[in-house]
Amino acid sequence: MRCMIRAFMLLVCLAQIAALSSPAVAATTILSGTVVFNGQPVAGAVVSVTGNNLRQITQTDARGRFAFSNLSQGTYMVEASATAGSAAVRVEMATVGANITLHLSAKQLGTITVTRSAPARQGGTDVNITEQALTKSPSSGSFPQLLIQLPGAARGANGVVHINGDHGDINYIVDGVPIPQELNRDIGSEFNPNDVSYIDVLQGAYPAMYGGKFASVLDINTRTGTGTPGVSGAFYGGTYGLFDGSLGYENKVGAGSLVAAVRGVMGDRTLDPPNPESPHNQGSNVNEFARYTVPVGDNYLNFIISNSLQTFQIPNDVDNGEPASTDDNETQADLFSALELRHSIGTRGALTYVMGYKNSHIQDFGDPSNDWTYGEALNVTAPPYGNGGTATQCATAYTPGSINTSYLPTTCAFSLFSDRTAKDYLFKLDDVLDSGVHTVRWGALYDITNVAKLYNIILQPGNFLAPLYTPATPNAPYAVVDNAPNDADTEAAYLQDSWRMGNTYQLDYGLRSDSFQIRSTEFDQGFAMLSPRIKLTRIFSPQASVYLFYGRFFTPFSFENVSPTAAYLLNLPTQPTLAQFDLKPQRDSVYELGGHLPLGSGNLGLRIMQKNATDLIDDTQVGVTALHQDINYQLGRIATQTAFFQQPIFSNRSTFYVTLNHTYSENKGCETQLLAPCFGSPTNWTPADHEQRWGSTAGVLINNNRGGWFSMDGEYGSGLSSGACPPTTIGYCKYTPHTIFNVEDGVALNGNTRVVGRIINLLNDNFFVTYINAQGNHYYTPRTFTVGVEFGPQSFSGL
Repeated sequence: MRCMIRAFMLLVCLAQIAALSSPAVAATTILSGTVVFNGQPVAGAVVSVTGNNLRQITQTDARGRFAFSNLSQGTYMVEASATAGSAAVRVEMATVGANITLHLSAKQLGTITVTRSAPARQGGTDVNITEQALTKSPSSGSFPQLLIQLPGAARGANGVVHINGDHGDINYIVDGVPIPQELNRDIGSEFNPNDVSYIDVLQGAYPAMYGGKFASVLDINTRTGTGTPGVSGAFYGGTYGLFDGSLGYENKVGAGSLVAAVRGVMGDRTLDPPNPESPHNQGSNVNEFARYTVPVGDNYLNFIISNSLQTFQIPNDVDNGEPASTDDNETQADLFSALELRHSIGTRGALTYVMGYKNSHIQDFGDPSNDWTYGEALNVTAPPYGNGGTATQCATAYTPGSINTSYLPTTCAFSLFSDRTAKDYLFKLDDVLDSGVHTVRWGALYDITNVAKLYNIILQPGNFLAPLYTPATPNAPYAVVDNAPNDADTEAAYLQDSWRMGNTYQLDYGLRSDSFQIRSTEFDQGFAMLSPRIKLTRIFSPQASVYLFYGRFFTPFSFENVSPTAAYLLNLPTQPTLAQFDLKPQRDSVYELGGHLPLGSGNLGLRIMQKNATDLIDDTQVGVTALHQDINYQLGRIATQTAFFQQPIFSNRSTFYVTLNHTYSENKGCETQLLAPCFGSPTNWTPADHEQRWGSTAGVLINNNRGGWFSMDGEYGSGLSSGACPPTTIGYCKYTPHTIFNVEDGVALNGNTRVVGRIINLLNDNFFVTYINAQGNHYYTPRTFTVGVEFGPQSFSGL
C-alpha cells in the first residue's frame, strides 16, 4: 500500500511540473473575464474583486482579459474602471468557477447587475445556496430545514435528511476542510447556518477531489464580513417556548478581518416525538464561531473555530407503554478549528495547506427503571407496534448450544449510558494549476483519529445474562460494558484534470486513492481502494449542456463501533459464538446522465443516476436505546431521476425554484453479524427504510424596494418505507404523504433594522415522518409561529 501511494504521489508531482510548463492564462476553475466598451476589449482596465473578507486587484491584458486565481466559492463584487467608464457586477461563484464580461459605462452604475455562474459545466442538479437564501428563507435558521429543500431530499426523523436515496451520508466541507464524522448520530446539527455565507451543493458526477460520503457534498464557506464594522444580531420568540438569539461582530484587526458570532436556541419541541404530543422534549443549542482572515497580497491566511453544545430530552412514547416520567437525555458537544494557508501561483492557480482539529463528545443518560418498563411493554405488545412476546421471554432467551430464532432486538429492555469522544487531527494539501486547455488538480489528506468510548448497556431485571455471570442474583439487571478505544488512520490522494477540448467538449477525468486502518483491543483491520472518475460534457452554449459520468466511490464505516465481546453478550441468544469484526467499507459504481437546458431566463437541470453498491452501509439502533451503529448489506442499488428549475424574476431582484424527484433505493442480504445480527431479515431485494419514491420542493424569494422581502418554501413527500403492511408487503408501503409550506415576511424599519415573521407548516399537516420502520415512530411538528427583530449592517447581497 505504501508503494502504491508513493507511486501515485510521484505521478501527481510529474503532472504538476507539466502544468507549470504550459502557457499561462486565466484559471477557469476560479474567476476570469473580459472588460469591454462598445463591444471592444479594454486593455489596462483596473479590475477588483471583493468578498469573503478578501480584496484583490489586477489589470486587463491587451485582449481585455483578467483572472483571479486564488478565490474560494462564494459571493463576490467585481468592479472595473478605465478612462471609458466603470462597471460593477455581483457574482455567485461555485466550485467550477465563473467567466464573466464587464461592460463599461460612461456613468457610474447606480444599481448592481446580478449575474450567475454559467451552469453548463456543473452537475445537472448542483445548487448554489447564496447569502440571500441563508438569511431570507423561512428554512434559514436550521440546517435540516435548509437541506430538505434540495433536489432529491427526503425528510427523516429528528433532523435527518436523506438525499438522492442514500441514508443521510452528507459530506460536509467547511472552508476547504472535510469534516470528520466519526460518531454515529441521528439527532441535531453540529453546524450552525448562521455561521455560513455560501454553500456549493454538489449532487453528483463527483470529481476525484471528493471522497468519503456521497449522498451530497456541501462545500461551505463560513461567515464573512460585509465591510461595515460593528455589531449585528437577531432575537426571535415563538410557539413551543422558542427563543432564538444571536449576536455578531466584525471589524478590522491588525492587517486582517475578524468575524465573531454567538447564537443560543432553546425550545420545548426540539425532536420529532413518537406521539403527537409528548412530555420531555426540551432542547437547546449554543454555538460560538470566529473567523480571522489575513490577506498578504494575493495570498491569505485563514483561521476558523466553531464550538457547539446541544442538549436533548428524548420524547416519550406514552401511547405504547413508556411512563410519562421517563427522562432520557443526550448532549452533543463539537469543537472544530482549522488553519488554512492559500498561496497564489500567479494567475494560473493556487496551493492550499490546511491543518484541522475536531473534537466531538456525545453523552447519553438513561433512566433505567422507566426504560425497562417501556422495553418490557414493547415486547408484550401485539405487532406491528411490539413483538407479541411474553413477560419472561428475556430471561429464557438463551439456551446453551442453540439459536433462538424468535429473539429480537427489543425482546429485552435496555437502558443506555454512553460517553464517547472522537478526536481528529487532519492535514490536507491541494494544488490547482491551469494551462488554458487543462486544469490539473492534485491533493493529499491524512487524518489521525482516536475514539474513546464507554458504553454501559444495562439489561432489564430478569435477563439471560445474569444467571450466567451473576448467578447469586439471577434476576438482577446486568450491565454490558464496552470501554475499548478505537484508533484509526485515514489516507487519501487524488489527481484530476479538466480538459477543455475546444468550445464544445470538456473531459473531466481523475483517479483517487483511499485507505484506512482501524485498531482496537480485539481487532486490527485495513482497507484500500483506487477510484477512477470520468465525465464527458457536450457544451452547446453557456446555459446548455449534456454530460455522461462514471465513477467508483469508497465510503468507510464509522470508527465508533461496539467491541466483538460486547456484541457477543448482547446478541448471545442468536449468536452463541464470539463474533468477528466483519464491518466493511461501502464500494459503489455510479452511472450518471445529466445536463442543463435554458428555459426563458431560467435554467433547467436534469440528472439520472444509477448506483450499484457492494457492502452497503446502513445503521441500526441497539435495542431500546439512543445508540446507533453501522451495519452492512451485501448489495444495494439506488436509481434517481431529478429535475431542478430555477429562474430570476422581477429584474433579477428575486428568484423562484422548483424540483421534482423519483427515487428507488433498495438493499439485499443483511450480512453484518457483529453489531446487529440480521434476525431473519429478507434475503431478497427490499426497499430501504429511508426510501421515498416521490418528492418535490419549491420556493420563491421576492425582495422589495424598501429592503424587505417575502419568501415561501414548499415540500411534498410520498412518505418513507414502513413495516405497517402485511408481511408479504413489508417495506413496500409508504407512510405518510405530506405537504408542507413555510412562509416568512421581512419588513425593513430602516437601513439597519428588520422585523421578521415566520410560519412553519402553514397547513398544519401533522404527519408521520417515520412509522413502524427502523427509525421508529415520529410525528412532524404542528404549525408554529415565530416573530423577531434583526439589526445590523446589510451586505451588498441584499441590494
